[in-house]
Amino acid sequence: EMIAPRRIRLHQQVARALESQYANRLEEHAVELAEHFSYSSDPTDLAKAVHYGEMAARRAVAVYAYSEAVGHLERCLQVQEVLDPDDKAKRCDLLLALAEALMPAGQPIRAVEEGCEQALALAEVLGDQMQASRACRLALEGLLRYGSGAIWGSRTFAKWAEQADGHALPNTPDRVHADLAMGNAKFSAGLLNEAATLRDRAMELARVLDSQEPLFLAATPRIGHAHTSPQRQGERLRLADEFTQRVHDEVSVQTLGYLLWLSTHTYLDWGEREQAEEMLRRLTELSSRTRDPEPLLRALRVEVTLLTLDGNLEAALEAGERMVAHANQLGAPGSGLTSRNAVEFRPLLYVGRGDEALSILDQGNPAAGAQEGPVIRGRRAICLAYLGRMAEAQTLLHLMITQLELDPGEDEVPTGVLVSLLETAALVEDKEAAALLAHKLSGVASLLTAPEHTCIARHLGEAAALLGDKEKAGAYYQQALEVCAKLRHRPEAALTHLQLAELLLEEADDVGAGSPRPDHPVRGDLAPTGIQLRHEAMEHLDFAIAEFTEMKMQPSLERALRHKGLLKA
Repeated sequence: EMIAPRRIRLHQQVARALESQYANRLEEHAVELAEHFSYSSDPTDLAKAVHYGEMAARRAVAVYAYSEAVGHLERCLQVQEVLDPDDKAKRCDLLLALAEALMPAGQPIRAVEEGCEQALALAEVLGDQMQASRACRLALEGLLRYGSGAIWGSRTFAKWAEQADGHALPNTPDRVHADLAMGNAKFSAGLLNEAATLRDRAMELARVLDSQEPLFLAATPRIGHAHTSPQRQGERLRLADEFTQRVHDEVSVQTLGYLLWLSTHTYLDWGEREQAEEMLRRLTELSSRTRDPEPLLRALRVEVTLLTLDGNLEAALEAGERMVAHANQLGAPGSGLTSRNAVEFRPLLYVGRGDEALSILDQGNPAAGAQEGPVIRGRRAICLAYLGRMAEAQTLLHLMITQLELDPGEDEVPTGVLVSLLETAALVEDKEAAALLAHKLSGVASLLTAPEHTCIARHLGEAAALLGDKEKAGAYYQQALEVCAKLRHRPEAALTHLQLAELLLEEADDVGAGSPRPDHPVRGDLAPTGIQLRHEAMEHLDFAIAEFTEMKMQPSLERALRHKGLLKA
């Protein structure tokens, strides 16, 4: 109820008293100091209000109180507008600080549209390339938080990547960030060799600079399951081992969480479940300590994956729905839907909900404003085949083989994409495509492929059976059982038992009930009779049926029961 001049004078007096009383502990009282000085009309006091507001924001970020930091920086911008609306450099600094706080506060798109866009415009007017690069880097991070990897295929991401490329100075961390962004955009456009060249260049420069943040970030595509070609799988594991053991004091929460999550999938693909679970523990701890939504969402994705491996398929799908709900609450709906089509796709197929599996593929990319890249298109081909839409699946298969320019030589097509195409080729019984893809994947038969974590050896066995090489098919199925046992992957193990049973039944029909053949392709020197082969096949079927029943894998259960004569064709 005081008149304005008296109220302003009292605020000034309180501010100066606090500043004097707590001269050695100003940070602890920065919030009060900023508030009281902001009521002044004196330029010196207003400058102090901005100074203490920034101090309060940094202190809030240090204790992971991101929303509080946002509030302080919004006040700073308001005060700065009164103090000196023409000071573009200061406004640019404040906008970038605001963008950094908005992202972990669950407002990544606002960070891009309000913070980064305005800051970039100011930096360009000022001719400040370092601040311009910082604005681009933060915008790209915000987009990734919002839409996960699907966002790479959006026009918005491509625009920011090009701007980052234009502003990054040579031989700087900004150059590393720009090359990685351009590589990600190229990858989503299907220009896989160009993407690999840019990512390799970024890694080489990051090694030279030896600065933690760009170095850790440059490692992520090489550890990333979505990007790694068969010939790079060994490098992927070596980099996961190296960077999960490195000191990471100066690495951002976003980058560290991303690397830990990718390493989790790397260890699962190599059958190292204990290592993967340790990465999940570290990811969960990072999320709990920092209260940043990014590692939380990644930890939730891993939990869905582990439930799937354990055969708790209904629980996995329920966890996937909770993950999407969390993502919506945390301002990352695109990321939630993209994550959903990665981790729910395979369990949906396992339980026979192929229509839903197909529908979720139509959600993630549009939510992120992105075009469909090779990873999603590969899943689409599988899904069409599972739904019996064989002609469509085969058309898409041939289109992708042509577009990716697949041949027997080495290229940068990701392992997961190749496995999706191999699975499709086997389902539609395309022998030529199956032979080409099996050749490209034969060197990584002992691995799984993330994020679906299907067993490569199982798919190679199916392809070999299609091509009439029963000996190779049997060897691959045995290898698949070993891989699944090591990882404790129940659905893939059960499917392998089923396919091995089918192979044995086919061989039993070939051999008949009489004398054994000396060159039996599945059992080698034992060369059993047809009756023995059929008995062994029934043992595999019994195991598979029990597992399918418990995991509620209805399509596979019905397929197995038909072989037992318990279900009509």
